[in-house]
Amino acid sequence: MFARDKKKHFWAGLALAIIAGVFLCPILARVPWKFAQLLVALGASGLGLLTAAVGGAVKEIIRDWLLKRGHPEWLDFVATCLGGAIGSLIMILLRVG
Repeated sequence: MFARDKKKHFWAGLALAIIAGVFLCPILARVPWKFAQLLVALGASGLGLLTAAVGGAVKEIIRDWLLKRGHPEWLDFVATCLGGAIGSLIMILLRVG
């Protein structure tokens, strides 16, 4: 099964996806920027998955690799994205956004 660290990454990705999809998507829908409208076009589930992937990448690249405050691992990034994908699937099944 997953190591304890990978479980944390999974749950963080799941939380990021759901929070971004449910709360960030409606906020961005009101912003008149073209880029914001592009993100809204992804839908709540797409925006949630994108947020989880970017969050996982930023954590691994900036915090762990560049700042040397941890150990960058591909599987941590994959676990975060997997959590984001499950969160996106939950939003699709619940018809959120």
